[in-house]
Amino acid sequence: MSVLMWLAGAAAVGAGTIGWMRSEAGGYRVREEEVVSDRIPQSFDGYRILFITDIHRRVLSEQKLTSNLLPVDCVFLGGDITEKGVSFQRMRHNMSVLLRIAPVYAVLGNHDLYAGKDAVRQVLRETGVALLSDKTITLKKNEESITLSGIRQPASKKHPYTQFRGNPKEDSYHIILVHDPIWVKDREETNGDLLLAGHTHGGQIVLPFAGAVRLERFYKKFKSGWYSLPRKVGDSLHTSRMLISRGFGTSHIPLRLKCPAEYHVITLRKKP
Repeated sequence: MSVLMWLAGAAAVGAGTIGWMRSEAGGYRVREEEVVSDRIPQSFDGYRILFITDIHRRVLSEQKLTSNLLPVDCVFLGGDITEKGVSFQRMRHNMSVLLRIAPVYAVLGNHDLYAGKDAVRQVLRETGVALLSDKTITLKKNEESITLSGIRQPASKKHPYTQFRGNPKEDSYHIILVHDPIWVKDREETNGDLLLAGHTHGGQIVLPFAGAVRLERFYKKFKSGWYSLPRKVGDSLHTSRMLISRGFGTSHIPLRLKCPAEYHVITLRKKP
């Protein structure tokens, strides 16, 4: 084989790989999740949550997002809604798309802070998205309720997380929405039944054998998928479940490898 033929073959493989990586980054992969607990009220049996996080620079297509999406009761937005350099008009468009699906509850991520937290908050307020900044609210259905807490993203790693306001009732099913899963580090208890997080992008670029090379040590353990954590100290009856999403957008480069973009539909089920 001549050098020219080898170079042509290598170029073709490279172009194909880049095309595949762009496809993974720009896809609309919905993951159906089911959470079963005897703490879920009967009225919330079958309650459906659209969970999407780390949109970053992407523009939401309402047609693609909803083409295979059955009705949901609410949308949870897990931070990094935008990033520095992205027009706020794009953010308004994305929020409008989500609000036409269901009521939207959000927390901010680190890139939202870099983009200008006051401006981001204003867009959320103007479009009708409920921002939960260390705040707990009640979601009601047929005289029954569950609680939802949103954790405020610290300004930097030097700033600790603060305690969210509001004390959910002990018998209330409690969902915690937090951008960065590092919130659980060194915690003996979560005080929540279901934690939803993003931030990691699942590593975004996952190499064969080497794995996700860009993740820091903590995130190599808490990369993506489902995890079980202690809900209360010494409580073996109720465990907290945490879902870390690979996210919908990308960071730094618009490419993914062995780590496709995703969003989730989580169905709550009352354990018989």
